[in-house]
Amino acid sequence: MERQATERGLDAIARHFVAPFHDPRFAAAGWRLVSWDAEQGICLLFEGHAARVLLEFERRNDALECYARTARFNVCARRDAGGGEMTDADRRFVDTVIAIVRKREAALPDRPRPPAERKTMVREVLVERLLMPEGDDRYYINPYVGCMIACPFCYVADRADFSRSLEGLPQLPWGHFLDVKVNAAEVLRREIQAVRQGIVRMSPIVTDPYQSAERHYRITRQCLQVLLETELVPVLLTRAPRILDDLELLTRFRRLLVGFSLPTDADEYRRIFEPHSDPIEERLHALRALHAAGVGTFAVIQPVLPMNADRLVELVAPYVRAVRLDRMYFGDKMLRVYQDNGLAEFATPAYADATLERLATGFRARGVVVDPLDDFTPLLAP
Repeated sequence: MERQATERGLDAIARHFVAPFHDPRFAAAGWRLVSWDAEQGICLLFEGHAARVLLEFERRNDALECYARTARFNVCARRDAGGGEMTDADRRFVDTVIAIVRKREAALPDRPRPPAERKTMVREVLVERLLMPEGDDRYYINPYVGCMIACPFCYVADRADFSRSLEGLPQLPWGHFLDVKVNAAEVLRREIQAVRQGIVRMSPIVTDPYQSAERHYRITRQCLQVLLETELVPVLLTRAPRILDDLELLTRFRRLLVGFSLPTDADEYRRIFEPHSDPIEERLHALRALHAAGVGTFAVIQPVLPMNADRLVELVAPYVRAVRLDRMYFGDKMLRVYQDNGLAEFATPAYADATLERLATGFRARGVVVDPLDDFTPLLAP
């Protein structure tokens, strides 16, 4: 029997939440709402005369530090990437937004969550929006919501579950739910009529564009086929060698970047920390194949897992233009993973600092840019 795609209730909930900020009467010191998203909590991006400010509304948890709390949310607020510290004017604006949210949050649904009928839930959903603005001709696309690779250190897991709770969906572990945006290409084809240039990230956090479901649904491929008709530049980040299924399509782009997540050189550690991901050697093979085909490539070594840093540099540096490096951010769950596997020595700040320094020195010595990769424009130069 053919499955019927459903309208996603989250979109209507989010529209209610952001409605005041679309009202022409909303104005606070020259700020405007640039973009909003509700797939990992509720995120609002505002732009003022001198900066962009990102507000993230997460499930209330009094044990966590945050900018402010409302009855239902922890509110995190910061200037967007590279923007520095918030100013007093930024904070006054943020306080204005939070005051509006406090008046509206009681109207958000508080739906009971039924027990899960299956261990894994895959929904085929219809969405209203796909191409999400980030300002300065930058956008992102999530072809899916959820990631079957299910890395236990992924910090988006709780945020994604919070969004599911707003819809009253069953609680399932990270990696056991997936929303497939079956009308993504249709929506994107409509949206590109107004947007013909810029950089499009696929996917930033809440999914992997080439996880196992892509081989069946081909949502990422369909979106790339639409982007091929424009001057928009895709930047893809994945852990999955199955991106080579689309190698011919990728080489047809005049400008494009592909990044691989490579947090270690040793598959014995990959099996501990990313048990459902593809082996490191298969990722390296895919990276080499992309490089050989003339595709611009980069690597993300984040978090730095136990590794031979010099060996990882030797394996990766010849095939990438840039790398992003960052440490593991620990919660109790990840500390237990290290301890239970006899790896406590790798869970120290000293290990992280020394490894990050060795990686950075090694990559720079080989002419590879070490960068936060907030701005991909320099990597796209001919």
